Amino acid sequence: MVMRDTLVLTAVAALVGACGYVSAYEEAVYDVEPVYCYQSIGQSVSGVECYKTPKHRDERRLVNYYGPHPSRYDRPEPPPPPTLAAPPAVDFFVRDPEPIPQPAPPRVRSKPEPAEDLKAEPAAGDTSEGQAAPAAKTTSRPRPPPPV
Repeated sequence: MVMRDTLVLTAVAALVGACGYVSAYEEAVYDVEPVYCYQSIGQSVSGVECYKTPKHRDERRLVNYYGPHPSRYDRPEPPPPPTLAAPPAVDFFVRDPEPIPQPAPPRVRSKPEPAEDLKAEPAAGDTSEGQAAPAAKTTSRPRPPPPV
């Protein structure tokens, strides 16, 4: 019976002691003005932003704190879900016509214009340097139109 009473008292003392756990760090900084610093995502120069109260939504970015541990503060209630509403109905709409795919127009090849100095016909039998020899006359057939 005495053994059982001792065991029960030890268990109750351990349970009560576990509920009031305070780390050595928290004990050392408990009386300091509370400051809670978080890693910054924004445009802070140092990359750390500090507040006087903990920001529970940013608890994963907590870098350091002075004062009571952030879990000692009550979490705020989550904000109510937003009320979604559709925009007012209209009795008209504007719609651009759908583009209709069409094949690209056929390319028309044109002969390049000869340079001004080459337009003059050379004299018969003249094959001096810089001038072309007279071309033999050939009959050319007209080309059929390209298939569509």
